[in-house]
Amino acid sequence: MIQLIWAIVNIATVLGLVIFCTKTASEIRNKISLSATLLFSFFALSFIARPSKEEKDKKFEFENRETKTQSLNHNNYFSNIVLEEDLLSKIELYANSDGENASSAMIRRTGFICGTRWSTVYIIINKTEKKNTFQYEVGGTRKWILLGIEVYSEFKDFKGSGEFKSL
Repeated sequence: MIQLIWAIVNIATVLGLVIFCTKTASEIRNKISLSATLLFSFFALSFIARPSKEEKDKKFEFENRETKTQSLNHNNYFSNIVLEEDLLSKIELYANSDGENASSAMIRRTGFICGTRWSTVYIIINKTEKKNTFQYEVGGTRKWILLGIEVYSEFKDFKGSGEFKSL
């Protein structure tokens, strides 16, 4: 619910800024000239934040010496675990296994995510005694952003267990 309110605040702030700049540009045009209006508009629009060029979904590859020395194992297992779900968005853990150990994992965030950004810090996957089960620990940072400026940053930690299913 807080993310919905934050998204509305972000949208309202951007719309307010656009309306303010439009009115200001109109007054500049009436009082000075068209070229001054174009110059003001260029500088005003340059402050609009662009999406970062960060890797959207960072994939974590796990290095297993045992599996590298073994012959090719054609068993592939997959797991999808919902870490956090609210009214607007969902954070999910996707993990792959070769039958023995986890080979890779990725965190994906879907839904309406206006005004916040997720950054995965670490993913730890340990196999358990039961076949095709594992324990996971995931850590990351959610950044609350207003007009492209980070206002607040919170660390989130998820722990639990899951099960690999064959593809």
